[in-house]
Amino acid sequence: MSTVDTNDFFKEQRSTSEIKTELLTDYFKAWCSSILQGQHYKSNPALAFIDLYAGEGKAENGKPATPVKILNSIFGATDKYNLNKIVRTFFNDEKQAVAAKLKQNLESLPYFEDLVHKPVMLHEELNFSLLAKLLGNATPTLLYLDPFGYPFSQQLLQQSIKRWGLDVFMLFTPAKMRAAVQGAADDELMVEIFGKERLSKIKEFCDRYQDASQREDFIVDSFEDIFREKDYKTFRFKISLPKKNQTSHYLFFASKTDTAYMKMKELMLMYSDYQEDGVPLFGANIKHQLSLFQEQYRYSVKNLIADLAEKASYYHNLTLESIYKHHNISTNYIRSNYQEAFDQLKKEGVVESVNPVTRQPMRKVSFTSIIAYK
Repeated sequence: MSTVDTNDFFKEQRSTSEIKTELLTDYFKAWCSSILQGQHYKSNPALAFIDLYAGEGKAENGKPATPVKILNSIFGATDKYNLNKIVRTFFNDEKQAVAAKLKQNLESLPYFEDLVHKPVMLHEELNFSLLAKLLGNATPTLLYLDPFGYPFSQQLLQQSIKRWGLDVFMLFTPAKMRAAVQGAADDELMVEIFGKERLSKIKEFCDRYQDASQREDFIVDSFEDIFREKDYKTFRFKISLPKKNQTSHYLFFASKTDTAYMKMKELMLMYSDYQEDGVPLFGANIKHQLSLFQEQYRYSVKNLIADLAEKASYYHNLTLESIYKHHNISTNYIRSNYQEAFDQLKKEGVVESVNPVTRQPMRKVSFTSIIAYK
């Protein structure tokens, strides 16, 4: 079983704003660290953060919301990276009055004048040109949006998929998703994002099946396929209402880099329900909706053992760490699952654990072990 500590944040019903502030601010710090580690050879690294649903910067209870928390992280960074010199931020909101209020709130921050890169408001046309230039220079960028929200949000998503390859953090409700897909015939942006053929298949499926959960799953799968076909690594987290068989939100993350994907997966472990065998379901409040029989899970330690047993041509003489980093992408499996799987394969005589220094067999399997298939 996994030993990851779980977080009870989703035990209560949460708004989009609450979920975003809880998850995105933590992920932003992890994302910056992981991307900058890959830019260690650059003398002047640069990153960008875009929030297209920034709000006013303050929650209803008066506490700082995502934009302020992001800037707090940038200005107050204490690790080896000076984020104040590195990160440019761009904000917008569907409602221009809200964006104007956000600008005022950000300018009133006590450290505002000390920010090397002042926050840029994208509802001003000149500022969008600045963003386009930055993205054209392939600056690593984390983009937050609702893919089924207002047109500007969809335009930026479409351009990211086609040209820019940004890391995209998406949060949306099934209701918004259904409305956008159902109205896609009159929405050129949705047609461009999904494609006519995919939208036609969704319509055919929804005409054939009346079950709401089946329809929802099919649309979500189809949406994920858009990114996978463009070689994105995708992560998906389903949030259901507490004690109800009803989806509240979906969190989607799409990236072309393994490190950004892995950071998201690691962050969401603490919020996830788990199967009996320790494989995370990557969803909150969903375990009661699923079968209790482990064999019916798509991902299980049993299935992982069987899959790895057949992968000698791929993984022979690689370290367990290397195998894990390659194999876990786009699955629900985590580090402890691989440890358990190879322990079992060693007991069954399928593999041997080899010391990477002495090249002698080891009694136990560790992540530094070389896995030798027999």
